[in-house]
Amino acid sequence: MPRRTLTQEAIVDAAVAVAGRREVESITGRVLGEELGVDRSAIWRHFADQDALLRAIGDRLLQTALAEVPEGLAPHDRMTAFARALVSVFAAHPAIGAVIGGRTTRGPGEFAVVEFTLTALTEVGVPADRIAAQQRMIADTVLGYASLRAHQELLPPDLRRGDVQAWSGSYAAASPQAHPAIARHALELAQVSDDQVLEALLEALWASVKTIVLEGE
Repeated sequence: MPRRTLTQEAIVDAAVAVAGRREVESITGRVLGEELGVDRSAIWRHFADQDALLRAIGDRLLQTALAEVPEGLAPHDRMTAFARALVSVFAAHPAIGAVIGGRTTRGPGEFAVVEFTLTALTEVGVPADRIAAQQRMIADTVLGYASLRAHQELLPPDLRRGDVQAWSGSYAAASPQAHPAIARHALELAQVSDDQVLEALLEALWASVKTIVLEGE
């Protein structure tokens, strides 16, 4: 494999490529050394430790998702577009998406996303003293769901298939006496898709924002 100029950016590029192939569940110095054609020790001349590398890769995924948001959208539409893009990007790079959602990357991608969200909330009229809490609520919720979807992508196919089929199997067989609510809604539970869950989540988040705006008027 031809050697590349080894920089932090080149290492992150390689890590994103490896994560996108879904061949490994973790990004290590050994894996990246093989990908880049260098000794693994070279990786750690550019990153202090595994955590610094992980945060840099996660930050790149945030930048990728933000870049997919079309220009000129209204605040609600651009925040929704970003959330959908983030879930998609995390699911496409599950080795990173599954573990980075609960972290603070502290990089330019995260700063851009926080700025993006705070600006949108300001534009729709969220009171200044409540914007920070709303931003954190939205960020933590969307990141948590995106990481969940990424974790599902890491499951072996038989385990994932079993989880999905449980809604039409185990839940459909629930006793009406022991679990009357489940028995009553078993058919609908089996028909809910991941995309429907995401859309319902985004609707709920935006309803919360609208409620706060109305309270402040």
